[in-house]
Amino acid sequence: MSEPIHRIHKLRDDTVEWRPIEGEVVAVDLRTSVYFAINRTGALIWPELACGATREALVARLAQTCEIDRRQAGEEVDGFVAALAELDLLES
Repeated sequence: MSEPIHRIHKLRDDTVEWRPIEGEVVAVDLRTSVYFAINRTGALIWPELACGATREALVARLAQTCEIDRRQAGEEVDGFVAALAELDLLES
């Protein structure tokens, strides 16, 4: 089943604390006390995920900022969002 086009991806406020540090993001899963280091590419879209954003908004931000084509940006966004969902760090 395909994902609704306007679905909002948002970090779970009750699950993750994070801080930007030198162009990257350090985050902690509050349930498990596991720390994550988010690289510069992920850090570019992390604030949008904290507020809530559609896939298209995330792709546009990454494509524009990194000067890559939308196809590549889409693949990177999809992989990153899937990893966050697998860790249960996104709202349902």
